[in-house]
Order: sequence, then structure tokens, then C-alpha cells
Amino acid sequence: MPFLDTGELFEIGGVTIRFGLNAFALLMVIVTAFSIWGIIGALKARNILAVVFSVAATLTFGFFTVATILTYGYPELGV
Repeated sequence: MPFLDTGELFEIGGVTIRFGLNAFALLMVIVTAFSIWGIIGALKARNILAVVFSVAATLTFGFFTVATILTYGYPELGV
């Protein structure tokens, strides 16, 4: 997977946390941006159910975007 390494940050319980960006992280950033766009569209349309689902999608994909960027998308487990 294409990866841009910027170095190690710290280690937690044998898992090395790095700051980097791979292709999966870029896809997650794009999905997060579209879900934010969905929030704006739902607010303009005054559709409460769409706002709820868009906020849930933004929080979910935003979390996984940050987690993927911090751990390469796959943590090194000392192997």
C-alpha cells in the first residue's frame, strides 16, 4: 500500500503509533468530507433524520480516519 512515513510518535503496550498517510487513509478522508457535505445538505433541507445519519457517519469515519493516520491502518504488533 502506498505510504508516506513521517516517523514514530510513541508506543502503547507494544504497539508503535506513527504518523503517516496511506491510500486507505486518503479514502477515509474523502468519505469524511462527503459526510460533512451531507450534514450541510441535510440542514439546508431541514431533514432531521438525514442530519442524524450524516453526523453519525461523520463521527464514525472521522474516528477511523484519525486512527488510520496514527497507526498506518495496521499497527505493528512486534512481529
